Amino acid sequence: MAEQGSKMPSWWRRFRWLYAARCMVACVVTLVAVAVIVRAVVVMLRPEKLQLKLAGGRVAVDYIPSLPPPRNVVVFTVVLRANNPGGRATIVYANVTVRLTDAAAAPAARITEFDLPQPIDVAQRMAHEASAVARLEPPEDLPMRYVRALYEGRGVSGAEMELSGVLSTHTAMATTSVITTYYCWPVTIAVGPSDDAADVPCFDKLDAPAHV
Repeated sequence: MAEQGSKMPSWWRRFRWLYAARCMVACVVTLVAVAVIVRAVVVMLRPEKLQLKLAGGRVAVDYIPSLPPPRNVVVFTVVLRANNPGGRATIVYANVTVRLTDAAAAPAARITEFDLPQPIDVAQRMAHEASAVARLEPPEDLPMRYVRALYEGRGVSGAEMELSGVLSTHTAMATTSVITTYYCWPVTIAVGPSDDAADVPCFDKLDAPAHV
């Protein structure tokens, strides 16, 4: 009789297992909810991609009538076309330095570098065109061999343009900023505007082709 009295009723065993199962399901649901929230926060804080292209794949140079150039100044003009395809953030690319390299030379040779005067600010699902004019003084800012090539109408083909600056993503929740580098290739540096050539895409460091 004592042994029978010590046995747990079957309904109690069923209730205990049901309670344990419900606790397990609740824990799983909680973990899934936490994972979803964490992923949402990570996605919200992840920097958006800014798409950049160099208009006409060209850096335009003002006409050089003589050597040395008048007032010893050579004028470069760069036009960048930016696109923000995302719908959750405004993107600002600021403190941008432009570096031009003669990638066809062996070894590759620095041509010049200059800063963009204004940040590139692009709202959600919008496009923006930014232009910059750089007044370079050879030979400090621009080696004379490139000045002569431009004066003679030869220009520079197959150059590489590097853009380096701070890319900031502004959402309703937060602002994230990372140093971001883009590479544009091939780039032509020549006197006169673009002749309706196709734009050259600029890739960030992670997506850039192997040759850059």
